Amino acid sequence: MKSIKVLVAVMFVASTIAALSTQTFGYPPFLIKAKKFGAKDCTFCHVDPEGGPPWNDRGKWLISEKERRGAETVDVEWLADYKPGKVADQKPADPAKPPDKDDKKTPPTAPKAGKVDPKTFDDFVGEYQVDPLGILIITHEGDKLLGKPQDGGEKEELQPQEDGSFLVTNVNAKVNFARDDKGKVVEIQINLNGQDLKGKKVK
Repeated sequence: MKSIKVLVAVMFVASTIAALSTQTFGYPPFLIKAKKFGAKDCTFCHVDPEGGPPWNDRGKWLISEKERRGAETVDVEWLADYKPGKVADQKPADPAKPPDKDDKKTPPTAPKAGKVDPKTFDDFVGEYQVDPLGILIITHEGDKLLGKPQDGGEKEELQPQEDGSFLVTNVNAKVNFARDDKGKVVEIQINLNGQDLKGKKVK
C-alpha cells in the first residue's frame, strides 16, 4: 500500500515515476497472497520477473476478472476460480438481476467525444481524495490544466485528448473527470499502467 501511495504521489513528477510505475501490479502483497496458489515469483502472473506489463495468461485473466466484477482493484483470491484457457468463457459474476434482452440501461458516466474546451477547465479545478492515496490538487492556469499531489511534487500539465480525456505525457497516465446527472464534476479517474484509481472531489 505504501509503494502505491508513493507511486501516485509522484505520478506528476517526471524524474521519478518511470522507476516506480512498474510496481503497479507486481508488488509484495500480491505475491505473498499468490504463494498459496503456487506462485514463486512475479512471473506467476507477469512476463517480467519484476512485475508490471506485459502479463501472462493468468495475469490477463485477473485483469479481465477485475473488469467483469466491476472491481476497482485486482484481488489475488480470485485465482481460486482460475482455469487455464477460460478467460473468454467467463460469465457475469452473480448479478442481482439477470440482464433483460430488451432492458435499456443508462451507460456509466463517460467523457463526451471531442477534445475538452479550455474554457471549461474551471469545472475540473479542486481537490480530489484518492483513498488511500491522499489529495490531488487540480488547478487552471492560463490555458492549461495542471495537477500535483498535495504532499509535494511539481505541477504537471494534463493535456486534453481527442476522446475527451487528459494525458500526462511524461508518465503516460490517462485522466478522466466524471460528472453527476446535473453536469457537475464529482470524480477524477486515473489509469496508470492498467490500474484504475478513482477520487471523489472534496473541495
